[in-house]
Amino acid sequence: MDRSRFRFVPLARLSSRRGCRQWVAGRIVRAAVLASVASVGTPRCDASLTVVGTRFVYPADARALTILARNSGSAPILVQAWLDDGDSNADPSRLRVPFVVAPPLARLDPGQPLSIRVQAVGGGLASDRESCFWINLLEVPPAAPTGEPVLRIAYRFRMKLLVRPPGLRGEPDDAPNRLAWTHDGTPAAASIAASNPTPYYVTLTRLSVNGEPVVLKHGAVDVAPFGRAEIPIDRQIGAGAIVFDAVDESGASHEYRAQAVPP
Repeated sequence: MDRSRFRFVPLARLSSRRGCRQWVAGRIVRAAVLASVASVGTPRCDASLTVVGTRFVYPADARALTILARNSGSAPILVQAWLDDGDSNADPSRLRVPFVVAPPLARLDPGQPLSIRVQAVGGGLASDRESCFWINLLEVPPAAPTGEPVLRIAYRFRMKLLVRPPGLRGEPDDAPNRLAWTHDGTPAAASIAASNPTPYYVTLTRLSVNGEPVVLKHGAVDVAPFGRAEIPIDRQIGAGAIVFDAVDESGASHEYRAQAVPP
């Protein structure tokens, strides 16, 4: 699940389904899952929605994928669900993705479970590699009693959905070992590049070069199938021994080691 900031939302803008959509269409930052704030009154500072899983694999030959969630809080919530193809700020009403999500909007009482069905429609996706989409779940808290000075916070979960065609060569959990690492050949390389010769996505969650940590934008970097990701180095640490963490099929991170060479 992507980590990100949160933003405060005026009460009136989230008091209706239309208002919910309008807020989503604004500059919503990436997944907001936990927050701690100081404000007037007593705000609710943690998400009530719990989701089973942090990333999902959709076999391209499957009829549908089911995502399970639950309202673990003590008050009703509204949950809006949609998919995007990588633009976290896109207006959900204008997105064109080859999936149908049901239900797109649901009200959950305390303790109530929710099954979200994601079904592929049409075609056009690559058959020789994985395709990446993002599942968005927006939790909107209930309206405060009239006149009560309570800050309302909406929480957005944004989780990766990998569509996997049948018959791909190799194993997805072996893909991190197949990455080829290069640098620009100078004593103080300006960047490190990872090339992925496999049909599977590789998500890097930690990286160090010669024992020095490298800051990853947004906390993670995706290396696309048969693609290349260039990672800036913010200090003169040279290039050589690579240690990195990559996410496996279940969403857990594992450590790998490699060596960067000139291109």
